[in-house]
Amino acid sequence: METINQIGTFDVENYGDLLYPLVLNNFIKRLERPVDLRLYSLIGGAAPQHAGYEISPLQNLIDVGQKRSVRIVVGGGDLLRTDSDVIAAHYGKIYRGHFERLRSAVGVVDFLTYQLRERVAIGRRRNDYAQRFKRRHMSHSGSGPFLLDPADLFPGSSVSYLSCGAPHEFTGEEKGEVASLFERAQFVYLRDEQSAEKLQRDGVRRRLHVAPDLTVLLSEQFDQATVARKGRETLARFGVDPQRPLLCFQSKPYPGFSEEEIVAQLEHYRRKTESEIVLLPLGYCHDDHKFLQLLAKRSAGSFKYLDLYSVFDIISVIAASDLFIGTSLHGNITAFSFGIPHLMGPLPIDKAEGFLRVVGLPTEFKLRSWKEMGEKIEMLGACKEVLPALVRKAQARVHSVTDMLLENIIK
Repeated sequence: METINQIGTFDVENYGDLLYPLVLNNFIKRLERPVDLRLYSLIGGAAPQHAGYEISPLQNLIDVGQKRSVRIVVGGGDLLRTDSDVIAAHYGKIYRGHFERLRSAVGVVDFLTYQLRERVAIGRRRNDYAQRFKRRHMSHSGSGPFLLDPADLFPGSSVSYLSCGAPHEFTGEEKGEVASLFERAQFVYLRDEQSAEKLQRDGVRRRLHVAPDLTVLLSEQFDQATVARKGRETLARFGVDPQRPLLCFQSKPYPGFSEEEIVAQLEHYRRKTESEIVLLPLGYCHDDHKFLQLLAKRSAGSFKYLDLYSVFDIISVIAASDLFIGTSLHGNITAFSFGIPHLMGPLPIDKAEGFLRVVGLPTEFKLRSWKEMGEKIEMLGACKEVLPALVRKAQARVHSVTDMLLENIIK
């Protein structure tokens, strides 16, 4: 049996990251030849949010790749990055307070040392964790933890990139190394044009394949009628009236986000349309749940906070919605895949506009501020009729590029 080793951040409590193995595995099952998909992240163990798969530590794959040839697929997600300190500190935020996870992340000795330093200033403590995490989980060579060079592996090994994004520009010192690394990649599938442009500005001259995010295929894997019915049953348990229109809202906390403004906009929509408003956390690693719980309190019971953890429950609730609004890229992609009108929240990140452009939606579907919510909702009615055609076109492009990727690595 052929083996593909998929790498990503499948060990964090983030809805979007957890979808990639589910969708790629479903895609692979359609192949005429048997292929075994093995999953790797910086930390191993059971995937969070009841995703239903096991992950091995990335270092295990690196060790194997020193002894024999391996086929590696990196992605998807914002993995084309070199800010290892930021990534390591992010894991510190996720694992803080979870003693078993923290011990697994940094090791028993470092865990005890870390715990003894609780009186040290917060900033220094975070940096201390990041350095320990890097030593334990990012000791392999490469410009970044997910930028793997086949030249560092056993001869015959290949590294491909699947549905990846580049969240920032590379620095002057990094550009040459990054360009050389991508020239040696087997195949590069990027999820938006701006990621391709960043690599091209750094000197990458090989062909870069751009297609929408792999997860636009969700509606092929999950029948909408079936999962929407499950979603309505779930909503009923939270006291949501399934007969009324449903707006599903999500947001991470971010400086400048006004809780009062968001509540006012949602409350105006609720009264105008007699809709149900549900608050759905998608990024526990980004503290979505804490921010949305505050909104629920400020609404004095008008909005229902959904204490859901399973990625499958999340899919079903979005599929049952009439409208989705949120800062989560994959919340919006899930809505798009099921043909549900949606608006991107006003986070200052370019991947939101990148997704809208690559699927043919106007960039006005990203809010510049929460004050625009009511105005922008008005224009969504016109888009509902064209969404199915855009979804089919996006899915066809993803099929074409993913087929080419698999054909290149399974020869």
